[in-house]
Amino acid sequence: MPSGTDQDAGDRAGVSSSARLVVIAASAGALPAIIDVLAPLPADFPAAIALVQHRGHAEPQVLIDILARRTRLRVRHAQDGALLEPGTVYVCPPGVHMTSEHCVRLIDGPKLRFVQPNADLMFASVARTYGDRAVGVVLSGCGSDAALGSLAIAHAGGTVIAQDDRTCGFADMPAAAAKVGAVELVLTPAEIAAELARLIEGGTRTRGRSAAEPTAPRIAVILADDHKIVLAGLRALLEGEPDIAVVAGREDGAGAIRAASELAPDVIVMDVRMPGIDGVEATRQILASTPGIRIVALSAETDPRSVDRMLRAGAAGYVTKHRAFHELVQAIHHVMQGKIYLSEEIAQLVTSAGMAAPAPPSARRH
Repeated sequence: MPSGTDQDAGDRAGVSSSARLVVIAASAGALPAIIDVLAPLPADFPAAIALVQHRGHAEPQVLIDILARRTRLRVRHAQDGALLEPGTVYVCPPGVHMTSEHCVRLIDGPKLRFVQPNADLMFASVARTYGDRAVGVVLSGCGSDAALGSLAIAHAGGTVIAQDDRTCGFADMPAAAAKVGAVELVLTPAEIAAELARLIEGGTRTRGRSAAEPTAPRIAVILADDHKIVLAGLRALLEGEPDIAVVAGREDGAGAIRAASELAPDVIVMDVRMPGIDGVEATRQILASTPGIRIVALSAETDPRSVDRMLRAGAAGYVTKHRAFHELVQAIHHVMQGKIYLSEEIAQLVTSAGMAAPAPPSARRH
């Protein structure tokens, strides 16, 4: 069996010694940053760019069309076996994972660590194939995807750049990459574009913030309620909190289930009564597939049956709607600490009706 060094050399055999690859990891809130990174780059940019973004399956061509209108680079969905050409952005299609050898490889498979495509998988393959000619860029997103892959690129001698948290919609992914010690520079999207030009084409180094400066991850929250005015009010309430980020709003249980699968939030604020799949069934399905998510019920329903069904489904909190603007933020913080939160009215109902007390939620996933 070849040694690790021999294996690395073999992996890189199909790649020209002058070839470079930029790989970008992105998730929630990253589209403006992706545009700002790609827009300044010239059509003859002398490296290929691979984009791994967590996104849903609906209308996959929309992202390609948006980017193509905003950059001089060629933009296309990656195809299995395609050779990587300079001046081209290869976007991972939804529903698959992407890796890189001397060409693109698309892999059918389940989600890895709650996400698909998985940026860690792509970054690690780029580290093996390109070594010190790899450049990793970690943009806005929830969770910790790309952290371990960034470390692989750094260990291979490549460069890892993270988006400045002050320009992120959600700073968790850049913060996670910095936390493991993989990030060399923390830059704004416009500065990232300039740094890519310097790294690939040569030039003056962009001055960035030290990766040692901490960025605190925010609590990623999905809102599910069939009343648009309630959704808007809750979003306004939570977006005023510095440690909470609303990553999606959905108007029915089916939409909440899909969003939970795609975005892997920390907390879902769930209305009990919604059309189609209600909050109780949505809670059951979400916790069956992703038990680490915390569900906080938010409802006008205060009858014993509704409360009992929601708590038995696995909700870690229950806040009445007329107390939402006083208690919801506190409820989110409580469940993130592994505690149960019940509005006083609900707590009294649970006690008087002899309901089984809900079990505390499990430890936070990331």
